[in-house]
Amino acid sequence: MDAQNPEPTTRQNVRAITRAVAILRAFTGERPSLTLGEVAAQAGLDKATTRRILLTLQEEALITQDPVSHRYALGLRILEFVGAVPAFRDLRDESAPLLAKLAEETRTNVFLSVYREGEAMCLARFQGDHPVHVNWWQVGGRLPINCGGAPRVLLAFQPQEEIERRLAGPLMRLTERSQTDPAALRRDMRVIHGRGWEFATDDVAVGLSALGVPILDRTGGCVGAVSIAGLTAHISEPETGAPRFLDETMACARRIAASVR
Repeated sequence: MDAQNPEPTTRQNVRAITRAVAILRAFTGERPSLTLGEVAAQAGLDKATTRRILLTLQEEALITQDPVSHRYALGLRILEFVGAVPAFRDLRDESAPLLAKLAEETRTNVFLSVYREGEAMCLARFQGDHPVHVNWWQVGGRLPINCGGAPRVLLAFQPQEEIERRLAGPLMRLTERSQTDPAALRRDMRVIHGRGWEFATDDVAVGLSALGVPILDRTGGCVGAVSIAGLTAHISEPETGAPRFLDETMACARRIAASVR
């Protein structure tokens, strides 16, 4: 058919796209490299179908395959799509130099995140020069809203009806320190909202802590969060357990808020 009478979309075409998306979503910050069988299992497809789609995605440079291990990973062309996403572009662009400076000052991993569909999604990450690097929460990755400094801050600054909806569950437990009791979380949310920050230890990974601070608009609404994360010994006071770099992180969040208003 010509351009004015395009061929109708078939269920088979839609299914092919859905399967390709499922394969791309199989790769995460925790699973950056997968075997064929692992990709198939994550995508819920058989190996033959998975391999055909992987080959097509390789031709488009969306997937790469290591010639030695034969494991698959996302291709660099995926990054071209990130910069084209209009949502939160101003927030990312305006915050980048401030986040980079915070990472340099604190020698920690610094993150910019937003609340999306009951989870915290990482928009940007900057790595400080601490000799021990903590590789967690890649750009585009998500964390459960009840675990970690930034996720818990993002939840605390949502409307009360949204908080109640998320506390109704299910709530994920990443470690033994992850809080999954709705009543306890409800109390935590009031404390976090009142003081304007959260310091979470051992609830995403044992030995790691994160300090989260909200980015607030003129009405007091939360448009995102700034957080720093790393080894607990580096970002907490040894005697009191209080967060280090709280003033620096809060100042960074205020500057970002002022720049995007």
